[in-house]
Amino acid sequence: MDALDIEAITTLREIMDDEFDDLIDIYIRDADERVLAIRALYESHDAATLRMTTHSFKGASSNVCALGLAKIAQSIENAAHSGQLEGLDASIELLETTYQEVRHDLLALHS
Repeated sequence: MDALDIEAITTLREIMDDEFDDLIDIYIRDADERVLAIRALYESHDAATLRMTTHSFKGASSNVCALGLAKIAQSIENAAHSGQLEGLDASIELLETTYQEVRHDLLALHS
Protein backbone atom coordinates (compact mmCIF):
# COMPACT_ATOMS: atom_id res chain seq x y z
CA MET A 1 0.00 0.00 0.00
CA ASP A 2 2.93 2.32 -0.61
CA ALA A 3 1.00 4.13 -3.35
CA LEU A 4 -1.60 5.49 -0.90
CA ASP A 5 -1.47 7.62 2.23
CA ILE A 6 -2.65 4.85 4.55
CA GLU A 7 -3.70 7.10 7.42
CA ALA A 8 -5.71 9.35 5.13
CA ILE A 9 -7.35 6.51 3.19
CA THR A 10 -8.32 4.81 6.46
CA THR A 11 -9.97 8.02 7.65
CA LEU A 12 -11.69 8.47 4.29
CA ARG A 13 -13.01 4.91 4.44
CA GLU A 14 -14.42 5.50 7.95
CA ILE A 15 -16.06 8.77 6.92
CA MET A 16 -17.57 7.44 3.70
CA ASP A 17 -18.65 4.12 5.21
CA ASP A 18 -20.88 2.32 2.67
CA GLU A 19 -20.13 4.86 -0.07
CA PHE A 20 -16.37 4.17 -0.04
CA ASP A 21 -16.62 1.32 -2.57
CA ASP A 22 -18.63 3.55 -4.90
CA LEU A 23 -15.92 6.22 -4.69
CA ILE A 24 -13.26 3.65 -5.59
CA ASP A 25 -15.33 2.28 -8.48
CA ILE A 26 -15.95 5.74 -9.91
CA TYR A 27 -12.31 6.78 -9.49
CA ILE A 28 -10.96 3.66 -11.19
CA ARG A 29 -13.44 3.82 -14.06
CA ASP A 30 -12.59 7.48 -14.64
CA ALA A 31 -8.85 7.11 -14.06
CA ASP A 32 -8.52 4.15 -16.45
CA GLU A 33 -9.80 6.42 -19.21
CA ARG A 34 -7.80 9.48 -18.14
CA VAL A 35 -4.49 7.62 -18.04
CA LEU A 36 -5.06 6.43 -21.60
CA ALA A 37 -6.06 9.95 -22.61
CA ILE A 38 -2.95 11.46 -21.00
CA ARG A 39 -0.73 9.17 -23.06
CA ALA A 40 -2.66 9.95 -26.27
CA LEU A 41 -2.63 13.70 -25.63
CA TYR A 42 1.10 13.64 -24.97
CA GLU A 43 1.73 11.68 -28.17
CA SER A 44 -0.43 14.10 -30.18
CA HIS A 45 1.34 17.13 -28.62
CA ASP A 46 -1.95 18.61 -27.37
CA ALA A 47 -0.51 20.59 -24.47
CA ALA A 48 -3.69 22.50 -23.60
CA THR A 49 -5.91 19.43 -23.27
CA LEU A 50 -3.09 17.50 -21.58
CA ARG A 51 -2.88 20.26 -18.96
CA MET A 52 -6.63 20.15 -18.29
CA THR A 53 -6.74 16.35 -18.19
CA THR A 54 -3.78 16.01 -15.84
CA HIS A 55 -5.23 18.76 -13.65
CA SER A 56 -8.48 16.80 -13.25
CA PHE A 57 -6.59 13.55 -12.74
CA LYS A 58 -4.42 15.20 -10.08
CA GLY A 59 -7.48 16.32 -8.13
CA ALA A 60 -9.23 12.97 -8.35
CA SER A 61 -6.06 11.16 -7.26
CA SER A 62 -5.67 13.49 -4.28
CA ASN A 63 -9.28 12.73 -3.31
CA VAL A 64 -8.46 9.02 -2.99
CA CYS A 65 -5.25 9.73 -1.05
CA ALA A 66 -2.89 8.86 -3.92
CA LEU A 67 -0.66 11.83 -3.20
CA GLY A 68 2.43 10.54 -5.01
CA LEU A 69 0.37 10.00 -8.15
CA ALA A 70 -1.11 13.48 -7.79
CA LYS A 71 2.40 14.91 -7.56
CA ILE A 72 3.42 13.18 -10.81
CA ALA A 73 0.28 14.52 -12.49
CA GLN A 74 1.15 18.00 -11.18
CA SER A 75 4.59 17.85 -12.80
CA ILE A 76 3.04 16.85 -16.14
CA GLU A 77 0.41 19.58 -15.78
CA ASN A 78 3.13 22.17 -15.14
CA ALA A 79 5.10 21.07 -18.19
CA ALA A 80 1.98 21.13 -20.37
CA HIS A 81 1.06 24.57 -19.05
CA SER A 82 4.44 25.90 -20.18
CA GLY A 83 4.17 24.01 -23.47
CA GLN A 84 7.27 21.95 -22.68
CA LEU A 85 6.27 18.43 -23.71
CA GLU A 86 9.76 17.36 -24.77
CA GLY A 87 11.19 14.73 -22.46
CA LEU A 88 7.90 13.98 -20.69
CA ASP A 89 7.90 10.34 -21.76
CA ALA A 90 9.54 9.19 -18.52
CA SER A 91 7.01 11.15 -16.47
CA ILE A 92 4.11 9.69 -18.45
CA GLU A 93 5.51 6.18 -17.93
CA LEU A 94 5.92 6.87 -14.20
CA LEU A 95 2.33 8.11 -14.03
CA GLU A 96 1.09 4.95 -15.78
CA THR A 97 3.11 2.64 -13.52
CA THR A 98 2.19 4.47 -10.33
CA TYR A 99 -1.47 4.50 -11.33
CA GLN A 100 -1.41 0.70 -11.68
CA GLU A 101 -0.01 0.48 -8.13
CA VAL A 102 -2.70 2.85 -6.83
CA ARG A 103 -5.39 0.89 -8.69
CA HIS A 104 -4.16 -2.37 -7.17
CA ASP A 105 -4.07 -0.90 -3.65
CA LEU A 106 -7.52 0.65 -3.96
CA LEU A 107 -9.03 -2.59 -5.22
CA ALA A 108 -7.46 -4.38 -2.24
CA LEU A 109 -9.42 -2.02 0.05
CA HIS A 110 -12.65 -2.59 -1.87
CA SER A 111 -15.20 -4.73 -0.01
